[in-house]
Amino acid sequence: MTIHISSTEGNSSASIEIADVPRPDGVPRITSSNPDVISVDGMPRIRAVGNFSFYLKALATTSGSGPVTVTAETRSGIQATLRVVVDVAIELPDPATEAGAVARLLMSEARGPSHADYLAADTLDSMGWMQRVLENRLASDPSQFGAPGANNLIDIIRAANQFDGFSDYPNHDPGVRRRLQQMVNAANNDNDRMQSDFRNFIQNAIDVARLRVAIRDPSSTGLFGWRAAGTGSPGPRFARFRTLAGNTFFTLRP
Repeated sequence: MTIHISSTEGNSSASIEIADVPRPDGVPRITSSNPDVISVDGMPRIRAVGNFSFYLKALATTSGSGPVTVTAETRSGIQATLRVVVDVAIELPDPATEAGAVARLLMSEARGPSHADYLAADTLDSMGWMQRVLENRLASDPSQFGAPGANNLIDIIRAANQFDGFSDYPNHDPGVRRRLQQMVNAANNDNDRMQSDFRNFIQNAIDVARLRVAIRDPSSTGLFGWRAAGTGSPGPRFARFRTLAGNTFFTLRP
C-alpha cells in the first residue's frame, strides 16, 4: 500500500491504523527507512486492545528519490510495511505574472470543491471558458471592457468593476486573499478530508492559467463575460450563451 502526504513543512499525515496486534507484544515499533524525509511523529497511540494509531511527519519531498518505507514491527517479529510518497506542496504562481493573476481569478470565480454541486470536470471546463473570456477581451478593443490600453491579461483582470475583488490587483480584496489561502491550506493539509479535491481544483486553475493558446471558443461569436448563475447580464450588449458549473457565460450582440 502507498500513501501520499504533503511536503508542507511539519505537516503530519492523517492517522494511520494498526489492528490485531497480539496483546503480549505491546506497542509496535515504527521505523522509517529515511527519517530525514519521513519521521515518525511520536509513539503509537492505543485505540483499543490490539489496535494502535500513529502519524508521520514530512520533512522533505521524495521527488526523484522514490518512496520511503515505513515499517511497523511487533516484539514477536510480525511486520507490516507502508510505502510513503511525499508530494510537493502546492503553491500558486507568482502574483506578478499573468499565470498568477489568472489562476487566482479562476479559483475565486469558479465553483469549488466546497460547493454541494461541485463536479471537477465541469469546473475545469468553466475555467477554460473564463480564460477564453480574458483572451477575447484583450484581443477585442479592451476599452469596451473597462481596460483601455490593456497590454496583458493582468490589465484585463484589474479593470474597474469587472471582476469582484480584483480591481486593485495584485492588492486584491483581503476577503478574496483569505479565501484563496484557505484553499491552498486545505490542499496541503493531510488531515483535511477534501485535500485531494482542493489539490486537483488548484492544479487545474494553474494549468489553465498557464495556457498561452486559449481553448477553442465554444461560441461562434466569442465569449466575453460571465456572471454567477441567476444574477443577470453584465450589460445590455451581452447575450446569454450557456450556464456551466454555477456561472452563466455571455457573448456580445453585434
